Amino acid sequence: MRRARALPLAGLALAMALGSTAPAAAAGDPAAPKVTAPRTLPTPEFAGESTSSACYTDPYSGSGAGWIGASFDGVRLRVKATGPSRTQLQTTFQLWDTSYGGKRTNLTNGWSASSEQTAYVSGDLLKEGGQYGWRARATDGKLTGAYTPWCYFRVDTTHPTAEVTTDAKPKRVGQEATFTLHGTDTGSGIACARWQTDPTFSVGWSCSDEATDLHVVRLTDGKADIKVKPESWGSQAVYLQTMDDAGNLADTYLSYYAQSSTAPIALGDIDADGKPDVLAPDAAGHLRTRGADPRDTPNAHAAAAPGDLGSWARVQYTHRGSLYQDRVDDLVAHAPGGANLYLFHNAGAGHFTEQGPGVLGKPSTCKDAAGKAIDCVKNGLGGDWSKVTGIAAYGSPRGDTPADGQSLTRTSLLFVENGRLWLAEAAFGTLLSREATLISGNTTRWAGYDLLTPGRAQGTDFPTLWARSQKDGTVRAFTIKGTPAAPDFSAFANPSAAPVLTTLAPAAHPRVGSDGDLTGDGIPDLWSADASGKVTVFPGKGKAKPYPTVTGFGAGR
Repeated sequence: MRRARALPLAGLALAMALGSTAPAAAAGDPAAPKVTAPRTLPTPEFAGESTSSACYTDPYSGSGAGWIGASFDGVRLRVKATGPSRTQLQTTFQLWDTSYGGKRTNLTNGWSASSEQTAYVSGDLLKEGGQYGWRARATDGKLTGAYTPWCYFRVDTTHPTAEVTTDAKPKRVGQEATFTLHGTDTGSGIACARWQTDPTFSVGWSCSDEATDLHVVRLTDGKADIKVKPESWGSQAVYLQTMDDAGNLADTYLSYYAQSSTAPIALGDIDADGKPDVLAPDAAGHLRTRGADPRDTPNAHAAAAPGDLGSWARVQYTHRGSLYQDRVDDLVAHAPGGANLYLFHNAGAGHFTEQGPGVLGKPSTCKDAAGKAIDCVKNGLGGDWSKVTGIAAYGSPRGDTPADGQSLTRTSLLFVENGRLWLAEAAFGTLLSREATLISGNTTRWAGYDLLTPGRAQGTDFPTLWARSQKDGTVRAFTIKGTPAAPDFSAFANPSAAPVLTTLAPAAHPRVGSDGDLTGDGIPDLWSADASGKVTVFPGKGKAKPYPTVTGFGAGR
């Protein structure tokens, strides 16, 4: 047991209870001093139940007396002592070791006019696993008041054990693996555990955090299984803290190696499982995947939303492909009216805001759809992103089939600025090309449209664009013609002339999107999300081969 440092107190004397020479008790005399509000510090607790009490008066019912753990530096016994005579009082604290044959020790303060009285119990008076009671009374030299009720506490300064194990199977990026958390405690008993993949644990957590944090778990018979999806290839670790009922902690970790994912790459995929993912703001403003547990780590924290909005609900965001040429999507985001366009990198697990974003430069030269140089300012392109009203990660306008099958095609970006539709292709080093292509012509027809990127949806390898009118809710389809070397954007000139696939009224469907095939039939789907983050999917109708062709949508589900 760790010996706590005895804390000195002027006038404090130790004496055996039977040797006390205090005046006779006069508990019934209203003139006798009174002692009230007994408190034990640190407060005895049951960490597993997240309960505590400064004075447990019944150690033999329920869970018994609370526990004091290894972090204490002496136990303080505190009361309020008052007397009608308003003279100085002397307060005596009696400590009782409740074990068979345990002694009683008096801790007597000097005379004082202060009502707050404290006795310090050093660690050498306490033994590991012991239960103690204490009470106090005061005297004015003539009359001695009654004792307070007994307050009880128990002592556990031994830390629990902690261990993480897993099977011998190879772990792969983007695939869940099972790890088992183990913990034991021979004193107060194991309470709960907390795990994470980051080596730095925050302080101040409790077992009750399990209601809001999936990383805080209860151990059944000393263990619990957890699922971990490696974020990136290479050396990884699972870090564990266990807590016993006295609040004592134990730390450990298990290192392992994550191999490259064997899942197929897919545009729209943010967590390396080979399937497209929907991202929508929840009621708290966090960005989460469809069906995510609200206790789990958000894919993008509300506080990290661009523009200091404190929520992703009002942010323009998009993901389809990687500007870093990775296996998973990055996130591009813009706060309405903001001068900057942000790139949130994805390390592999779909968490975008664990580090700060980068800033994407604005194209500074312009050309028309035929490749002819044009004046940017005269065609409505500003020097920053503040006039942009819509963005969409589009994929490659030269075809979405990956060149190597190992990493995603670097995405381009569609954006609407001053009512015109522009395309900025990917460029090595600067991430986005410094040249923008005006694919709508110099008109303002694209004002008031939401841009949706389902991927290949018109029977070719070129990505399709869907646009939802914010006025009447019609969803129309636009496709590139021509060849990869010379793509033809003529279909993008007039948004109202494209074929209508369905109608989703903005009032009923404030946020709409498409991330490709969500139902597993090979045909891209449409989705909408309400203010709580609940997503409704409208399955695409048409055919899947040789390239998907969408002709309409089924009922929402």
